[in-house]
Amino acid sequence: MCNMSGWRSQDRPVGVQWRTPNHEDLLQRYSGRVQTFDQSSPGNLSVLISDLTEEDGGTYSCWINQNQYRNFSLTVKDCKLSETQENIIHKYPGEFVLLPCACSDQHTKPVSVKWERVDSGGTEVSNEMELYKGRVQMFNKNLPANLSLLISNLTEQHQGTYRCSINNKQSIDIRLNIQDCKLSETQEKDIHKYPGESVLLPCSCSDQHTKPVSVKWERVDSGGTEVSNETPRYTGRVQMFNKNLPANLSLLISNLTEQDQGTYRCLINNKQSINIRLKIRDCKLSETQEKVIHKYPGESVLLSCSCSDQRTTPVSVKWEHVDSGGTEVSDKMANYTGRVQMFNKNLPANLSLLISNLTEQDQGTYRCSINNKQSIDIRLNIKGCTLSETKDKLISRSPGDSVLLPCSCIDQQTKPRNVKWEHVGSGGTEVSNETPRYTGRVQMFNKNLPANLSLLISNLTEQDQGTYRCSINNKQSINIKLSITAEKREISDSSGSLIPWIVCVALLFIVIGQSALIYKLLHNRTQGSASTTTERGTQNIADDDYENNPSGARNKISMAAIYQSLDPKTNQSDSVYQGLTPNTSQSDSVYQSLNPNTNQSDSVYQSLNPKINQSDSVYQSLNPNTIQSD
Repeated sequence: MCNMSGWRSQDRPVGVQWRTPNHEDLLQRYSGRVQTFDQSSPGNLSVLISDLTEEDGGTYSCWINQNQYRNFSLTVKDCKLSETQENIIHKYPGEFVLLPCACSDQHTKPVSVKWERVDSGGTEVSNEMELYKGRVQMFNKNLPANLSLLISNLTEQHQGTYRCSINNKQSIDIRLNIQDCKLSETQEKDIHKYPGESVLLPCSCSDQHTKPVSVKWERVDSGGTEVSNETPRYTGRVQMFNKNLPANLSLLISNLTEQDQGTYRCLINNKQSINIRLKIRDCKLSETQEKVIHKYPGESVLLSCSCSDQRTTPVSVKWEHVDSGGTEVSDKMANYTGRVQMFNKNLPANLSLLISNLTEQDQGTYRCSINNKQSIDIRLNIKGCTLSETKDKLISRSPGDSVLLPCSCIDQQTKPRNVKWEHVGSGGTEVSNETPRYTGRVQMFNKNLPANLSLLISNLTEQDQGTYRCSINNKQSINIKLSITAEKREISDSSGSLIPWIVCVALLFIVIGQSALIYKLLHNRTQGSASTTTERGTQNIADDDYENNPSGARNKISMAAIYQSLDPKTNQSDSVYQGLTPNTSQSDSVYQSLNPNTNQSDSVYQSLNPKINQSDSVYQSLNPNTIQSD
């Protein structure tokens, strides 16, 4: 303070000057920081220096009228760092750190302060630097002696040595260690899962407070494809946990398929990684050896195909009919609509196919293919109808009679896809109740007995004469020639008639009988009185012969076959006649099919009459309660 008391204002000195320690004019050197008082307080020549710095220290002199009046020594206390020894600080990613730097005297402040990153070539640490933008804060504006630096939201890139320098003289180094993520495990793992399940691929930091700068899941075996919801094949199926638990880098994949099988890699900071091999237990067919199945038309068949492991399911399954060029077997195909059923919706490992209401067209080789890799072939044989007889037949009837035209399958469990009766002689006219000439006169048996294709025609007329054909599946057929005659009725096959043989045998017995009679008469004449006795004995012998063979020799000797065919009260052997006489011993197959009270052997009749002892295989297949010998 420079004060000249007792001076009047008019006596105030003309020249007053303050000089700095460097002998510079104070008012000019500290322009803006200096304030004088002599104008408001005459005689007060003091000056006020604001905002002192260390450079302001020194000896100031007050000159009056070119004479030094008084000297003042100014000491400015500068900033001395409270600590200069290097510090080490440990932090985790995401945290903040306060790098300490301060003057020992809180009233002091340095002229200049600078924070730099020593390990990166002295890079200045400020919000102007990209790495630190929006992350750093200084405190020296409000607290000049506090030179500390606050860095928030730390990452591994912030690790390094930081230096606080003041006035280009003093400095302190601080080592900042960011405890980065170290994978808890790096050894390759194997995980086994089933299709449709979920899998957690484990990956985590050993220190749960750490987190990596970057984490990436990729599919190694598919060229490093990223595994994320942005990748179409994984969309909506993957989930990461590191948002809420930064150290947990595990990956969850749901609804697994066989395509998800492979090697997955968890890579952090492009440094550490762990590989996990995911194996999806896919479907392996329990059997691949070809099978043969035999079925009948109208039945159902289960074509078996399944995975050996019931928890597996194939990505794709296909049933095809190999014999028809690989036609797909499904409800979408016209010839299988409403007849096929798959089981893999409820039982994924069961790939079997059920086909119902089988027809002969269903016969062939079926193939069950999975994932276009494995397959099994199953040969399905449909036992179709084969006619029991295809040799032409001849049947004779009279007007007003009925006739059964025989036609049947060998195997009574079979039935043809289609059967047709036609009258060959009239241009193939169909024989059915829909045809006017046969309306109300024909009857088929295949509705109740599918293998019996015989046709019954009643109330015959001469117009019904001709050749009838029974055709099945447009492949097999039998021709039956029906002859309508007024006097005789015959049945024979095309190899010839039995009537000439019957007539010859009858004539032979007549000749023998007559010879025997002549011999007896001659013998009686020679014996005289003994003739009566001899004649009676001979008669007894003849009677014995008759009794021993009542149905054979006696009839054949005494009656002609032609008469027998006209007399319904005699013992008949004519097959045609027997068809009209129900009380005689019958052998005609056609008659037997109409008369249930006789001993039958004809296969057609037996298929209609269940009450007799049958030997025909056709009948046996329909009547389980009879004694069978076939």
